[in-house]
Amino acid sequence: MTQVPSMSFSTGTTAGDNPGHSSKGLSSVLWSVETRLRLADSLFINSDEGICITDLSEVIIDVNPTLCALTSYDRAELIGNTPRIFSSQLHDKAFFSALWHTLLTKGQWRGEVWNRHRDGSLYAVRLNISAVYDQNQNISHFVGILADITEQKLLMQSLEKNANFDPLTGLPNRLLFNDRLHLALAQADRTSTMLAVCFLDLDGFKAINDAHGHQTGDLVLQAVASRMASNVRSGDTIARLGGDEFIILLWGLQQASECRQMLERLQQAICQPVLLPRLTLVPAVSIGVAIYPADAQTTEQLLALADTAMYRAKAAGGNRIAYYQA
Repeated sequence: MTQVPSMSFSTGTTAGDNPGHSSKGLSSVLWSVETRLRLADSLFINSDEGICITDLSEVIIDVNPTLCALTSYDRAELIGNTPRIFSSQLHDKAFFSALWHTLLTKGQWRGEVWNRHRDGSLYAVRLNISAVYDQNQNISHFVGILADITEQKLLMQSLEKNANFDPLTGLPNRLLFNDRLHLALAQADRTSTMLAVCFLDLDGFKAINDAHGHQTGDLVLQAVASRMASNVRSGDTIARLGGDEFIILLWGLQQASECRQMLERLQQAICQPVLLPRLTLVPAVSIGVAIYPADAQTTEQLLALADTAMYRAKAAGGNRIAYYQA
C-alpha cells in the first residue's frame, strides 16, 4: 500500500569505518519507514470511514473493514470487481463525466453520491477520490474514502418536505407553488406556449366543519386533494394554500381553450360523493382562471386575477368555472 523509495548511502565510509554514526543513521531510516507502514496499515484497518483502493482500470485491489460494513459486501466479493457494483443508477452519465474530468485533471474529486447496498437499499456517502501517482507522475491507483451521510440526507429531505409541502394533504404549499410558477413562466417564454393559474375554493366547506367537526372536514380535504392529484397531468402542480383553498398550475398549453377540458374533468371528479363511515358528503367547487400571457405578465398579477375570477364564480352561484375578464 505504501511505496518504499529506494535508498543508497554513498558517504565514502562503511558501517565498520564509523559504526556509531552509520548504524544509528541506518537504524533511524529503517525505523521511520517501518513505523510509517505500520501506522498506515493501522489507519487503513481501523478508520471509521470506508476506504477502497483500485488500480488504473478501476479494479478493486483492497478495501478496509469499514467499507465492507458500509456496503454490506464481503471483502472477497469486492476484490477484483469495480466500484460500479455500488451503483444506484440515480446519477446520469453527465455526473460521472464531470467526476472523471475533475479527477483526471486535478487529481481529486469530492462530492456526495447515492449508492446501493448488497440488498438493493439506498444509502448516501460523502466521497473523496484521490489519484495516486508513480515515480513518473503517471496515475497508477485511485483511493476512495467514503463516509455514510444517509441520516443527514434523510433529515434534510424531511426538513425540505416540511418546508415545501402541506402536512394534511401532502400537496405542495404556497412557497413551492410560487417557485414552480416562476419556472413555468420562463418555460412558456422559451417555448411560446401558455399556462393557466387556477384558484379553487370548496363551496360550503365551513358548514361541513360546523356541522360535522374539523376531523370530518380534514377527511373531505384529503379526498379532494387525492382526486385532484389523480386528474391532472404529471407535469402540472396542485398546491394547498390553506383551509379549503387550492391552486393549480397548468402549463405547456398551445391555446387557452385546452385548460377548459382539464378543469371540467377535474371539477367532475371533485364533486363525486365522499363516503365516510357514517356520512356521505358531496363537495362543490368554484374555480377561477387566469391565462398567461393573455391576461397578465407577472406571477403576482396572475395570482390576483385568478383569485378575482374565483370570487366571480362564487358570486354567480358557485360550483362553476369562471375565467378572468378584463
